[in-house]
Amino acid sequence: MKKIIGIAASIMAVAAFTGCGGDDGGSGDVDRDALIALFNEDGDMTQEMAECLADATIDSLDADDMALILEGGEPSAEGEEAFMEAMQPCIELELGS
Repeated sequence: MKKIIGIAASIMAVAAFTGCGGDDGGSGDVDRDALIALFNEDGDMTQEMAECLADATIDSLDADDMALILEGGEPSAEGEEAFMEAMQPCIELELGS
């Protein structure tokens, strides 16, 4: 569970690391491959888990929330709630491993 909390905290770094990308939905200017690389930077996460977290980030945080994070702030309450909900399958995936 400690790892999952660290993953959620690393969302702050995600926005700074990501560049412009395709039309992935959610915050469409987030590069999915860059997110996957960031989440798996230390190599102790499965590819499947990193992909799940990248998709949860893209699907749940809109451009306004990503802008807030880039400015060093927090996502909106709605964005945070949406991310935590989108992250549930990732947590279940991690716990099932």
